[in-house]
Amino acid sequence: MRGYQRYEYLHMRLRYLDTDFGLEPGKERMAWAKGLTGEGLEEMRRVLEREAYNDEAKAAVGRLGRSTKRKKGSARKVLIIQTGGTIDKDYPRTTKGYAFEITEPAARRILSKIKADFVYKIVSVCRKDSTEITTVDRQKLLRMCSHPEVGHVVVTHGTDTLIETAKFLEEAYKWKKNLKRKVIVVTGAMRPEKFVDSDADFNLGTAIAALDVCKPGVYVAMNARIRRASDVKRDLSSGMFLSSKL
Repeated sequence: MRGYQRYEYLHMRLRYLDTDFGLEPGKERMAWAKGLTGEGLEEMRRVLEREAYNDEAKAAVGRLGRSTKRKKGSARKVLIIQTGGTIDKDYPRTTKGYAFEITEPAARRILSKIKADFVYKIVSVCRKDSTEITTVDRQKLLRMCSHPEVGHVVVTHGTDTLIETAKFLEEAYKWKKNLKRKVIVVTGAMRPEKFVDSDADFNLGTAIAALDVCKPGVYVAMNARIRRASDVKRDLSSGMFLSSKL
């Protein structure tokens, strides 16, 4: 593809992304930039420079980081994606009430306590209660999971709609080529990681361990079990995540 043809193609893709999901152009363009490598990324830089998106382009490029695909003889690389939910809730206020707020990824605090034999990168799609997760949020999550340089993914999520998001990713797995051969595990917590009796550490550890033993696909790691997204249901009386075959 010649230079001017690539330029026209990028403009076409940018217009589609701006209008289809109704997001702010600058943010959406940065999100798409994360999926580019090599010549494509260089062309994206040039396009953004021409369109006065210098600062946003630099910020997006800075967040690209290294590949999460494991190379022979190297440490396993894991992408951890925050969406919010109970696992990330905190009591940041010291006055005027004790309302929960979703803050920094709990995964960062959990992993800082251990010496892990893998490399990880933590990014955020959104910081929401899972009842507020939208189709747009799930589309953004899907694009992050579809990055060609991503091989192992853990998604931290609120428990109320965790299954819905896992099944959304699993459905996309059937037709989206960029998801093939990836292992994606969705997890969360019944109590905030900040709580002494939280299950957050255990669940995140289970999800990361599952990346080594599970075949490519989308899984849910909750209540000390790992199940395919299509084989999970929630018992509303106990709150537990169980096999849908029971």
